[in-house]
Amino acid sequence: MNTAGRLRRAIVPGVAAVLASLSLGACKVDLETNITVIDNGSGSLVVTATADSEALKRAPELSESLNLDDLRDAGWNIDVRNPNVDGGLTVVAERDFANVDEATFFLSQLSGEGGPLRGMSLVRTGGTNDATYRFSAKGGLPNGLAGFADTEALAVLGGNPFQEAIERSGRSIGDMLSVALRLTMPGDVTQASDAVLPRTQDEPFSSFEWNVPVDGSEILLDATTRDRDISALIASVVAQVLLIILIILVAGAVLYVATVVQRRNRSTPAS
Repeated sequence: MNTAGRLRRAIVPGVAAVLASLSLGACKVDLETNITVIDNGSGSLVVTATADSEALKRAPELSESLNLDDLRDAGWNIDVRNPNVDGGLTVVAERDFANVDEATFFLSQLSGEGGPLRGMSLVRTGGTNDATYRFSAKGGLPNGLAGFADTEALAVLGGNPFQEAIERSGRSIGDMLSVALRLTMPGDVTQASDAVLPRTQDEPFSSFEWNVPVDGSEILLDATTRDRDISALIASVVAQVLLIILIILVAGAVLYVATVVQRRNRSTPAS
């Protein structure tokens, strides 16, 4: 089984427990994804799932239902806080990536085809001292809570058995579930966006935050930054100019020596 399949297989029992807890009453589950990119294109992914104390009370088997060994085997570092400081359950999955291609691969494992974050892509173009970063994705749950599981998971769950229970409770999915994405990339924002977070003038990174809708609608997540090391660029230009000057000086010196030698040869009488 490939890595993505193992990750989805790992959450099948957890999906059942989470959906069950959501359908039972005044429970709340928060899902937050943090993506941090540094100036060489590497970085880290952190996914945090938090079920409140009411959810844990109504589904005490929640922590035991999570098959976290498969996640660890797939390279994710897992931290389980049961209970957390508020009496609920928090699971944090984290892993580093070496470059943006690796990041895109890992991001594709997070939601699958129907999850709240789909088609996530991170691209870096340019050079060492002048690079552009672009993140893009779709956010939302067009298939409702069924989006948290693949076809196999839905077969295990018997379709989407908790959707009707949630509707009968008189609450919306938004009352029970929140999904957020926070992104940090090097450089300055190149286009205006409501998702941009405030930062200090000398801060070398830009951050974005989206609240992903869970009401069946979808949004486009798009962010672009440009990271320019002005001092390095100036130093590079100066170095090129100095190199050109050096070449000219060397060429001039060679020409001068050749001219002197030629004159001496002409002034030396033949024996």
